[in-house]
Parts: sequence; C-alpha cells; structure tokens
Amino acid sequence: MREFIDLIIMQFKTIKAYLAVFLFIPILFPIAIILVFGSISMKEFTPYIVAGTITFDISIGVITLVAQILASEKQSGRFSLMIAAGIPKEVYAISIALSYGLADILSIIVILLVGIYFLHLQVASIPYLAIAIIASIFMASVFGMTLGLGIKNPYAVYQYSQIIGLTLTFFAPVYFPITFIPIPFRYLAYLEPTTYVSQAIYNAFGGNPASLLWSLGIVIIGVIFVIISRYAIKGA
Repeated sequence: MREFIDLIIMQFKTIKAYLAVFLFIPILFPIAIILVFGSISMKEFTPYIVAGTITFDISIGVITLVAQILASEKQSGRFSLMIAAGIPKEVYAISIALSYGLADILSIIVILLVGIYFLHLQVASIPYLAIAIIASIFMASVFGMTLGLGIKNPYAVYQYSQIIGLTLTFFAPVYFPITFIPIPFRYLAYLEPTTYVSQAIYNAFGGNPASLLWSLGIVIIGVIFVIISRYAIKGA
C-alpha cells in the first residue's frame, strides 16, 4: 500500500512536466467552450452546456491523457524500467490512471464554478453530482489505461486516443437532450460511455434520482473496461 501511495505522489510530481498541456486542454479549453456556448444558447440549455463541457473535459483530460501518458511511458522505456525494479505492471499502470483522474477533479471544479457564476447554473443535488463525477473518472481512467496498454504502437495510441476522445464528445448527446436524436439512432448513443456521463451529471443538476441510474451504467461500463484492461496489462 505504501508503495502504491508513493507511486501516486510520484505521478503527481510528473504532471508538472505536462503542466502546459494540463492547463490548456483540461481547463482553459473547456472554459472557453462553456463561455461561448453558454452565451449563445437559451438559458434552459445551461445545464446541458455545463454537463457537456464536464463530459468533454473527462473525455479529453482523462481518457486521452491517460492513454497518451502510458504510451509515452512505454516508448521511453520508463514502464519497463519500473517493472524491472520490481513494481507490478498493474500497480504502476493504475497509479498513472488514478493520478490523472484525480488531477482532473480540479478542472471539473473550475468548470462548475464558471457555470455557477457566469451562467447561473443551479446544482440541486451535490451528492448525486459527486457520485456521477467519481463514477465517470473511474470509468475514464480505466478506459484510458485500456487504450494505452492495449494498443502496442505508441504513435497509434496518440492518434486513436485523440479521435476517440473527440468522437465520444461531439458524436454523443452531451450538449443537448438525448431525446433530440431520432429513435433509430438514439440506441447507438447508448453505446457511447459519454452519453451516460453527461446524463448522470445533467440529472444531478436537477436533483433527479435518475442520475443514480445513469451513474450505475457508468460503473458497469467501467467494470467492463477493468476486465478488458487486465488482458491488456498482461500483454504490455
């Protein structure tokens, strides 16, 4: 346990090396999106704008970053070095995924504050929101870990993680109600993890208990990725 905590602390220190990317992609870019979209949309769509921006942040700031950091660790030989030092692959991979997942909480808080103070967002249930965010970060961290370890070519990881991160944001109903999608295509939206993330957060804003059901869906998806990641770690 002590070894795992030390690894988490080491990963937080490593984040300093990626500070410019961390500040721009997960924080400044989402803030720009929320301010632009919020200024041109009707007030009743504010919860969707904020929920969608948080979903975008989790998609890019956790899924994409975790996958790319793991790919970078493998490419530089650091991953192999840690394993040679006696650290289990599972422990080291999880420490990276968890540290970047936890670091993303800061950007989520910033987005929420921007939504509250500039767009007058109201949060009816903080417990529902906390459960939705924790479940989402868990799922995204494991998803990123699965991509980073499952794809052997680091350059392919860089490409696919960006494509997947953007696709899961802008080709899923995260910035608008899922009912806007016609029935034949709506079922496809249920295959995208970000649909569950945005819906869980949106319903939490309104204090709707349905948020817990969407959060349960996120956890189930996360468990599926955990199972897949176990095979990916073995082949890493």
